[in-house]
Amino acid sequence: MSEIKILIADDHPIFLLGLVYIIESNEGMRVDYVASNGEQALEMISINKPHVSILDIAMPGLDGIKVTKKIKELQLDTKVIVLTMYKNEAIFNLALDCGVSGYVLKDNASTDIVNSIKTVMAGELFISPHIMGFYKNRKEGLRSNIIKYIGMLTDSEKKVLRYIANNKSTNEIAEKLFLSSKTVQNHRFSICKKMELEG
Repeated sequence: MSEIKILIADDHPIFLLGLVYIIESNEGMRVDYVASNGEQALEMISINKPHVSILDIAMPGLDGIKVTKKIKELQLDTKVIVLTMYKNEAIFNLALDCGVSGYVLKDNASTDIVNSIKTVMAGELFISPHIMGFYKNRKEGLRSNIIKYIGMLTDSEKKVLRYIANNKSTNEIAEKLFLSSKTVQNHRFSICKKMELEG
């Protein structure tokens, strides 16, 4: 096969440049496309059809998981690797449900990214070694249930969660829901505790 054509989408320019350097230091890999948000990434993938698309989960607008869903819906032929800071089992399972081929922790990106590209191009699933336990749980049917977690939230917490999903700050949420910032912070803390989220 000729060079592997790669797209990277991440809204942190320095991290993105570092990743490009690491990937292109390996023979047979070329980063042809870079995007700073999900909408731009999806458009580039649709037009240019890279072999591998590396997407940050936490991008503004369309995040990496939403872009992956769109790729699946549109039946675009690209292998998706998501990059994330989240060591969270519910997010991990959601990403795999949406069709990602690789799940790479940003903490380990410098050592894992090249291996992840080689692995997904070989038609296999790549998961950062630090979270292989999540995959084991998934295989054994012990997967974290996002629906169960959401069902534990109060109506007010669900409203706050909806705004968080749209990248709204605590102050913006407080303004929209006519609450104090402290109340919103309390809701955020409660959501994190119930859904076993960190960060």
